[in-house]
Amino acid sequence: MSDIMLFTSYEDELQRILLPQNVQINSYLEEDYNTKLIPTDTYPNNYDSYDSYLDLYDDLYENINIKEFDEKFLSDSEVNKKYCKKEKDCRFLFIYYHSGQESKANIHLKTFSHIAGILDRTMVLTNVGRSRIESCNQFPFEFYYNLNALRNLFPKVNFISQLDFENWSRNRFKKPTIQHLHLSHDDSLMPILEQVNPIIEPVTHINCFNKFDLKFDNIAKFQRISINSEVLLQVNDGNDSSTLLIKNLMDSDAEILLIKDDIGKEILTQTHSAIPYANHIIKEALRIKVALKSYVAVYWRMEGVNPKSLPECAKQLSNTLQYIREIHGISNVYLSTDYPISTELNDPFSQFSHLTEYYNQAMKILNSTTDINIYSRISFDTFGKLRNRIGNNDEFIATDGVQRILDRIVCIGADYFLSGPANCCEQLNTFIRTVINARNELSKFDDSELQNIISRW
Repeated sequence: MSDIMLFTSYEDELQRILLPQNVQINSYLEEDYNTKLIPTDTYPNNYDSYDSYLDLYDDLYENINIKEFDEKFLSDSEVNKKYCKKEKDCRFLFIYYHSGQESKANIHLKTFSHIAGILDRTMVLTNVGRSRIESCNQFPFEFYYNLNALRNLFPKVNFISQLDFENWSRNRFKKPTIQHLHLSHDDSLMPILEQVNPIIEPVTHINCFNKFDLKFDNIAKFQRISINSEVLLQVNDGNDSSTLLIKNLMDSDAEILLIKDDIGKEILTQTHSAIPYANHIIKEALRIKVALKSYVAVYWRMEGVNPKSLPECAKQLSNTLQYIREIHGISNVYLSTDYPISTELNDPFSQFSHLTEYYNQAMKILNSTTDINIYSRISFDTFGKLRNRIGNNDEFIATDGVQRILDRIVCIGADYFLSGPANCCEQLNTFIRTVINARNELSKFDDSELQNIISRW
């Protein structure tokens, strides 16, 4: 069986992998929304809810100058021991940028965690937000992911938060040396390693390196490895690209390896396994699952579709939902969609405002389907308390970010999964591919209640 994190029965597997031991699902759902998190080695362990975790997170940033003052008299060996458990040879691997959205970047981060173990380097847990894993984002790694589960996957790898990495770099008297490696696509059949001469100022500011105290000088080494990403689809762990990459990184004596990943494909193994998500996301998915009982999940991303075809697409979907109700007796529907596709559609002065009627008409047709109940994340006021605590920013308003992760989990656990035909919806993006792979594995269990893997309406 694949090593993808799946749900034998949805609740049982989530309880086994992602929830605290000896906690029953029903009692867990009845708790207050303040989800208990497992603290990392580098965070104080005096918080027992996500709200208090956020309080701690805010406090760390607000009082960073005070903390620096308190620690500025520490020797470099003391600073190293505090943040990476070693008095010397404190070395890090920092993947500060991934070109792909969260579902791809998630898998890439797991791949590089494996490489960090090979290199005996501490893995920096890059910040997250808006479906991206990037150093400039505002939320800590654990806002999306279950760090305890990641540690279980890589028990020999030391992890550190981006915030603590920042504090380490600032408190060092002798500033750490760096090597910057850019992984980029090239049409060549063989990977190419070359030295590059970057313009330092844009590099440091565009990627928010100015908040880290790093040693960008003439000694810093900047390299590029150009890889044909299509070739990666046909190779395994012994391929030339991974061999060149790992050998190059093993030869580095820099304290910090900074990596920008523009490949979009896995460097090592071709696997669909991902880092499990944070408990507060899983809890929201369970809440929806329990409320809907049996349900059809519909993924309908309208971006890139001719708006004039949307009403007809909605009619086809409506007919399909009625057919599923008649055959399988399922009348509840969870809709994952990017509607409204843009705020510009609701702006009367926008050049796109004339398209609004097509989107609205499609939704009216869908909502009027006889004997079918349409729900979405909006229906369940997902992450309501968390939104109130953090603020109603783009992370919760947009159709990507934590909401997109939630939709993916809900789609995986649906009794029936639908996506649109070519003229109505994207065909095989990462979201759909992840759901298909997970549902395919889930269907192999004897007690699976899945009625299909994926169907097109």
